[in-house]
Formats: sequence, structure tokens, C-alpha cells
Amino acid sequence: MIPFQMPDRRRGARLPTLTLLAAALLLAACAPAAPTPTPTAALSGPTLEASPTFAPDSPADAPADLIYEGQNNPTAAALAPGAAMPPLVVSRSASGSAGQTVEITAEDGSLLFGDLYVNTTVLAPGVLLLAEERSAWGDFPALLHANGLTVLVMSVRPAAALADFRVMLQTLINGVADPARIGVVGAGQGADVALLGCAADLLCDAAALLSPSNTPSLVEAVRRFNPRPLFLTASQEDTEAFSAVQAAQAAATGEVLFQPFERAGSGTALLQNRPDLGNLILAWLQLALV
Repeated sequence: MIPFQMPDRRRGARLPTLTLLAAALLLAACAPAAPTPTPTAALSGPTLEASPTFAPDSPADAPADLIYEGQNNPTAAALAPGAAMPPLVVSRSASGSAGQTVEITAEDGSLLFGDLYVNTTVLAPGVLLLAEERSAWGDFPALLHANGLTVLVMSVRPAAALADFRVMLQTLINGVADPARIGVVGAGQGADVALLGCAADLLCDAAALLSPSNTPSLVEAVRRFNPRPLFLTASQEDTEAFSAVQAAQAAATGEVLFQPFERAGSGTALLQNRPDLGNLILAWLQLALV
């Protein structure tokens, strides 16, 4: 029988502990030193803070000749980047006049020139004036503008009259005038274009005709124009125009104001020979475009 022998704790008992301690010291000596902390950068400028309130610019703060246009307008969406909305301002009119010469691009690429009188305080009703020559209206555009209307004065191109008419109406509603209140006043050949164009375009809310021609197509155009308001005038010695306005009055089903004259001329000459006609048309437009 082998006798049980207790381990000798007096020698060799602390050897494993000393070995582990020596190994730890050796590893500590070989470990790399901890990196020195690098200070973070400090901001030298002011930080961004939210505005306490949102204060958008008011249209009243803008320059008087600035024309506002919505971002969803199809004409604006079709333009190239950086392009300007029509009508493009070419020059100011004579000193003291509120009008400005503008440039409009026709459907065939031609440049059309006109005079624009903009009411910038509100989105005012718009009026398109059409005649053979835009200078033939005298001070009638200024009269309309002074009484709260935005006015575009254009000349008629016979070869592209109806195509130009569409472009002119679109110019008026491109942020220049109230698209829900558009009237057209035509004289002579411009009266024919005004009626034919308005008959095909619901943007036109009222039409005034000064000395139109007597053709069957105009009577048919009145039927398509119905029941919108119609203003008719001609001088009795201008037999063709006088017969035309009589036929138009008979074909109309809406409100019609027929003002005959004697020895007053034709077309825009009616305004010069009968100064009261301008105020009559103005009063009629104000009622028709409310």
C-alpha cells in the first residue's frame, strides 16, 4: 500500500503565478503606445438656424414692369432653359406713356411687334386690339389702361391672321391678364379676325367689332360665338359694314349692343370722328368682363 502524500506547498507553489506575471510584463513592454488625441476643428463662422417665420415676397414689392408667371404654365414648360416668357419687352413707348413695345413669336417663327399696357396692381381683365396698323388706335389703348384694363395692341397679318390670333390670346393669359376675363376689339379687317378668332376660341369672353366686312362667313361665326356679349358699330354711309353689323345683330343670341353712326368714317377712324365711342366701348367692356 502506497501512503498518501500531501503536496509540498513550501517550494514551487508560487511558480505559476510568477510565470504569468512575467509574461504580462513582457507583453506590456512590447505593446505600442496609445495615440495622442488630436483636437477637433472649431467653427469660425455662424451656424445655420431656422427662420422664426416664413415671409415670402409680395408682388407689390416687385418692379412695376415685372410680369409674374406660374410654374405650371404650358408655355413656360415648353421653353428652353434660361429662355424668357413672351411677350419680350423690346423698348419703352414715348415719354409719359404706360405702354411698352413687345415682341411675340408667331407659329411660323415670324416676330410680331405690338404695344403692351400692363396693369400691375391686380390681375386685370385683358383686351386685345386688332387693326391693319396698331398705331391707328390713337389714345384709345391708354384710355382702356387708365381705367384698369391690360391692353395688347397688334397689327393684322392677312396671310396668318387666325394663327397669329391664337398666339396673341395666349400672350395675354401668360401671366399678363386674367385668363377668365379676355375681350377683343377689332376694327376693319381686324374686326373680321376678331370675330372669326373668338368664334373658335373660348378664351375670348366678349368681342367688339368696328366696321366689319359683309361676308357670309362672319354671320356663321356669330352663331359659333353665341351666346357671348357682342358690341357692333358702323357708320351708315359705309354700306357694306353697316349691312354686316345688322346681319350680325340678327344672328346673335347673347347680349348685343349695336351703335350706328352717320358720317363717322370706318374702322379706327370712328374713334377719332366720334370721341364718345371710346368711352362707350370702355363702359361696355367693364360690364362684359366683370
